[in-house]
Amino acid sequence: MLKFFPTRAMRALCSLAVVLVIGGCAGVGGNHLSGVDVESIINSIDLDDVSSLRADISRGKISINQRLPAPAYSAGAPLIALAARAGSIKVLRFLIDARADLNASTPVNETPLMLAAYFRDEDPGRPPDRHDAAVRMLVDAGASLENVPNNYTPLAYAAYNDRQRALRFLIERGARVDADASERLTYVNTPLMMAAIQGHRDVVRMLLQAGADPLIRVRGGHTAREFALKYRQTHVEPLLACAENVPAGIRYAQHCEGRVAATQ
Repeated sequence: MLKFFPTRAMRALCSLAVVLVIGGCAGVGGNHLSGVDVESIINSIDLDDVSSLRADISRGKISINQRLPAPAYSAGAPLIALAARAGSIKVLRFLIDARADLNASTPVNETPLMLAAYFRDEDPGRPPDRHDAAVRMLVDAGASLENVPNNYTPLAYAAYNDRQRALRFLIERGARVDADASERLTYVNTPLMMAAIQGHRDVVRMLLQAGADPLIRVRGGHTAREFALKYRQTHVEPLLACAENVPAGIRYAQHCEGRVAATQ
């Protein structure tokens, strides 16, 4: 039996939604499921050991859309979400080909694409771009670029963690830069707000160039620029200040690129 060693990303970060919404991380709860060795299965996913997982499914121990208690998801998360989080390309391909639910979400409404767009590669023994590959694989298979209303999106997760290649790919594929904001109001942070909070200047610039609206405000809360000021991200505030004053019919790049560069 393989011993379970969670990756550093799982131990340290758990899940962005768990941290932001709940404020902490949950461990693995109930590590047996009708005689199934849950930790061994999760370890197989983390190690991208598709043969072990395929055998468990073919023997009927678990199903393609099985939910398992896992780090950060004691209530259970779908196999495909765990594979996306781990950047396990072989397992992910197997689950996609077996017609697993591409949009099966975790208990905090994180989709597999969100997790693939958020997590980074930390294991030097694994392909360095495996999470980017997971993003492309899921999108090409038909995974939704968005999420259920009033929840974070894959683009927001990519923006928060400075995943620039994933962010660029999602925008090119048609992800909505302002998520489901309406009339310049939103219930959750837009991708631009997420980048501003973290001070990811290049991501802020990419989103503004893609048409993100800097005047959107969280209901009862802040705009992206106000978030930047709140979190002392002074290096991104000038970009957002200029973007707020772009004349109608003019693109951000036309109005702001030279002006902001002159102030740096």
